[in-house]
Amino acid sequence: MIKLIVTDLDGTLLNDQHQVPERFWEIADRLFTNGVKFGIATGRPHFSITESFGAIMNDIYAISDNGSFIVHQQTEILTKPLPSDLVKQLVITARQVPGAWPVLCGKEQWYIETSDEALIEHIRIYHKQYTIVDDLTKVDEVILKMSVCDLAGAEQNTYPYFKHFENELQVATGGSIWLDVTRPDANKGEAVRMLQKLHGITPEETLVFGDFMNDYEMMKAATHSYAMKNAYPKIIEAANFVTEKDNNEAGVLEVIERLVFKETAAV
Repeated sequence: MIKLIVTDLDGTLLNDQHQVPERFWEIADRLFTNGVKFGIATGRPHFSITESFGAIMNDIYAISDNGSFIVHQQTEILTKPLPSDLVKQLVITARQVPGAWPVLCGKEQWYIETSDEALIEHIRIYHKQYTIVDDLTKVDEVILKMSVCDLAGAEQNTYPYFKHFENELQVATGGSIWLDVTRPDANKGEAVRMLQKLHGITPEETLVFGDFMNDYEMMKAATHSYAMKNAYPKIIEAANFVTEKDNNEAGVLEVIERLVFKETAAV
């Protein structure tokens, strides 16, 4: 029986307009009624999850910033910030990438050092809580994640500049134009394992969904690991299953209805 479900958001649970499928809410209520633990694991910040899922925040595990921050019932149960000295190195490195912008992701807001409308437009897709500062290396706040927005392509253009950090940090593309850097022990897979340990749930009792490389470790944390039909090829290779429908067809919900509720009805 599935006892824990964790899903990514963009490209996974959400459609390409970043909207929650209408029937999600009824399905979520059924999961809670049946005692199934539910988590959202995303590269987005916590406050972005709250904006979209405020009505059920006390019922879910909000895993934000690629596993660097976990909140449940308004209580922080995990925080893994980046070391401040490494934040400065990451910002300096990001400034060297042609046409890319560094973004520091804090608990309450994001920090950028440009008013370029192209960057702001892409941030506003996820939330509106950002501050423009003169120098990101002087931001004196807890930083959970450093992201780079690169319209030329995060994997092709930005990743080569950060590859050498992989010996001491977690470096992963979070989408076609986003590269994310977190602590090496901060990823969605570790977050899933923490919830499994917390509730005595096994990988065989866990169902996860993802579509991009920041979901890679999560695919290894569950027996029922589903890559979206629209997923990045390496995630499809890493997952044990692939959804029959993509994110625009509510592929996540189709699997939950078919796998979880079918099980529940049989018990």
